[in-house]
Amino acid sequence: MSLTINLPPEAEARLVEQARAIGVDVPTYVERILHAAASRASLDEILKPIHDSFHESGMTEDQLSSLLVKAKKEMRADRRTRRGK
Repeated sequence: MSLTINLPPEAEARLVEQARAIGVDVPTYVERILHAAASRASLDEILKPIHDSFHESGMTEDQLSSLLVKAKKEMRADRRTRRGK
């Protein structure tokens, strides 16, 4: 795919500096940035297994909230205990 992107001069200058800093030309640098961005999973994709497990569990949102509050309290208590040693 080929793209033409119109950038303000300040943005272009920053891209030139950043590309030079890693020893590549601007098109290669921009290609790497875009490839990395396109390769990242979305938040929905990352959270899908957790979301699916929650729905399959039959747990209500209130139950989940209570479970998380309890886990947070236990984690904080454990941290306080470890600091006290």
